[in-house]
Amino acid sequence: MEPETSPAHSKNAIKFQDGVPVSLLFDDIYFSKEGGWEESNYVFLEGNNVESKLKNNDSSHLRIGELGFGSGVNLFVTLEIWESIDSPKPTEFISLEGYPVAKEVFNSLNKSYPEKKLWFEELIQSYEKALEIWQKDNQQNLWTYRWEHPKLQSYFELKVFFGDIKICLPQFPEIDVWYLDGFSPGKNPEMWSQETLNLVKEKSFKGSSFATFSSAGFLRRNLAELGFVVEKKKGFGRKREMISGYLE
Repeated sequence: MEPETSPAHSKNAIKFQDGVPVSLLFDDIYFSKEGGWEESNYVFLEGNNVESKLKNNDSSHLRIGELGFGSGVNLFVTLEIWESIDSPKPTEFISLEGYPVAKEVFNSLNKSYPEKKLWFEELIQSYEKALEIWQKDNQQNLWTYRWEHPKLQSYFELKVFFGDIKICLPQFPEIDVWYLDGFSPGKNPEMWSQETLNLVKEKSFKGSSFATFSSAGFLRRNLAELGFVVEKKKGFGRKREMISGYLE
């Protein structure tokens, strides 16, 4: 039986409702048990044409940048596609998290998707060790983990920066594909601020793409003003709209 709440690492207590972790700080869920995996695939991977970019040879590697690591669901959806391709290019998945969660959230994700390869013990231990180091020394805030491809010599490397977005995002390299996936703008405005979007542009190439579940008017306008081509699309499930696009 899951605990009702889990300890907060960074003032972010978690409550479980029907097996789904909810952030009490942001009053929002980390993932949905029904359709969460499919929504991540629809919004972020299809929204950015990730599978096609993993297969083509226009560059030697692919860098995916994510704003909001959370439970790691976007990581695993991407990793599953990468592993399914016979010869994918080397890939870096670079994320950040200001309020790291306890392993109860990872165990909950495993239970919600028992048919998927998600959080295993070695990966959880690696995460917790890096988190412990960061809590002792705020300067050492990077967690890394690496997967080798089952069929050829290619790698998938995870990098997660712990801490405030204003500290973490400047540490990103230039990014090919953006997953803009913080809690909703009304509940987590700092993740969607003009300052954050300015940094996203600074870390983008010409042609770098983005996708997000949000279609808020201010977000569309601010991205367009920064030089991104913004396209509205049908949202996943009951959600009416989402947006995606690229830096012109």
